[in-house]
Order: sequence, then structure tokens, then C-alpha cells
Amino acid sequence: MRFTAYPSEISALPHMSDGERMDYFLLRAFETEEIWALREGRRWFDRPLSDHVNGFAAGVPVMPLWCYRHYSQEAALDIWMDCRPDSMALEYFLEQEIPQFAARDIVFDIMPRGGNPGCLITPQRLASVFEGLLDAGEYRLDG
Repeated sequence: MRFTAYPSEISALPHMSDGERMDYFLLRAFETEEIWALREGRRWFDRPLSDHVNGFAAGVPVMPLWCYRHYSQEAALDIWMDCRPDSMALEYFLEQEIPQFAARDIVFDIMPRGGNPGCLITPQRLASVFEGLLDAGEYRLDG
């Protein structure tokens, strides 16, 4: 199993739409069975959404997520320099972390574009999609 992005994937990512970024994230996280995020000290990093985006109000806490270490490392080096990349197993993320993030009204920012949001999704919706993937054994966005 491959746990790094191909150079062609890395070069294509800046040109992907939000939907394509979400598809890419879901496929790769499902394939590798891990999620990458940032830690600020001992806690997972989140930041307030600066503007109203896709139905989410400004000020809502947003947590960036990636499918590979490479992307989270780039963000830690280029944008959120007080953070460090860290991974969690997909199963642990779904069973342990999602309920906690949902309780805190965190919104996930899938594959953000630098300091700008990528595809925003609630923890409940992301969990539903992944559960559909796991049940079906294949990727389907309408999960």
C-alpha cells in the first residue's frame, strides 16, 4: 500500500475544484486508512472561519484535514507554522474523534488551499460518507 502522493497528484492538486479535492481526499484516506491533521501543542489545531463560506458562518471553528503527510507538512511549514502534522487511523478518527469534533461544532476543511478553505463539511456528513465507503467496500460520495 502506498502512503505518499505521486508527483503528478501533487502538481494536479492546485488546479482541482472543491469536489475533486473531496473525491481525492476520500479515495486516498480510504485507501491508506489514515487522516492527517495538525497539532498545536497537544491538541488538534482548528481556526475560526474568516468569512461566510458555503453556508458556514464566519467564526465557526474549522479543522483542516489531508490524506497524506506531504500536504499537512506543507501547511505546517508554509501557513500554520506553530503546528506540526500528525496522523490518526481512519477507524479511530471515525469512532473516537468525530463525536468529539461534532460536540464542539467543528467543521472540517478538506484539503485547504493554502490559507483559503478547501471543501467544508460537517463531522456528521464526513462520517456518513466514510461509513458508506466502509460498508460498501468502495467509494461513493452520496454515503
